[in-house]
Amino acid sequence: MKIHLAGIWAVGLLNGTALLQAQTYNVTDLGAVSGDNTSVAYGLNSSGQAAGSSSNPTGGIATLFSGGKAINLGTLEALDVSFAEAVNALGEVVGYDVLSSTYPSVSHAFLYSNGRMMDIHSASLFPSGTLALGINRSGEVVGYGWINGSAFHPFLYSGGRMVDLGTLGGTQASAVAINDAGAIVGGSVTAGGIQHAFVYSSGKMADLGVPPGANYSGATAINGAGQIAGYIAVNNSSHAALYSQGVWTDLGAVAGALGTNATGINDSGQIVGTAVFQAVYKPFKPARHTGFIVRNGALVDLDTLIPANSGFTISGASGINDSGDILCNAKTSSGASHAVLLTPK
Repeated sequence: MKIHLAGIWAVGLLNGTALLQAQTYNVTDLGAVSGDNTSVAYGLNSSGQAAGSSSNPTGGIATLFSGGKAINLGTLEALDVSFAEAVNALGEVVGYDVLSSTYPSVSHAFLYSNGRMMDIHSASLFPSGTLALGINRSGEVVGYGWINGSAFHPFLYSGGRMVDLGTLGGTQASAVAINDAGAIVGGSVTAGGIQHAFVYSSGKMADLGVPPGANYSGATAINGAGQIAGYIAVNNSSHAALYSQGVWTDLGAVAGALGTNATGINDSGQIVGTAVFQAVYKPFKPARHTGFIVRNGALVDLDTLIPANSGFTISGASGINDSGDILCNAKTSSGASHAVLLTPK
């Protein structure tokens, strides 16, 4: 396994003026369901629709952000809390619902299609609950489920049937994304107790390994060409990373950050992600997250690429589509959390 180290690339989160002709973005507030005051989003499709949740102090609801509206997708039972995680090109949404009728609460994966939320949980495979995290154009759904209180495995739901995909030898693994060709990515703990990124294709799980000098690896997204975005740990610090054609590329660290994680990749190979900063106590600065896009070998702070008077501070990037739209979570000037969409100017 090869790795390209990129320490010379990213000695800090570069500002927009550091790169010539840097793309800048307009910011659209995706809002929240009527009566709610906060929202977050995790999944983005080619049309700019986003999946996430809208919430108030008493609970949250799975939400589709589409056409300037925040659409309440409902729950499986009346008093549940639900979360949407991904949306495909047809506007189908997947996520999970935390059932109010069980104690302790058990989550059930759902598929929202044709205006209806369907429970796709398999109690026989995963008696302790399931979460759906990804969906492709064909409606194939991936996620993970608990076999018991400590062991969980990735699943594929296709044609009305859920299948346990197994692990790389350990008892814990999860699938987080699937492309339109049916290639699935995620992370699995091996028999040796180390997390490795994997790709599952044609009925087989392939170990993407941990490159030399790294402690572990994980995958978060895959594009149509099979390029995989994710992270590796270098000296136990997470670095955003790309896996392509059998090679890991370290996309770098950010000065002062606890770590970076690549969260999205489009078919052009554009990568976005999030950097996490620790709280500072003398003088005090709260812990924070910020979003970035990878450009010319550098991690570029998305806050430098949006209007200074936008009223938002980006707190993380969740995905990027083939039009270059970037799904982010952000803070308003009053500190409220809102999902936002960055669109190229």
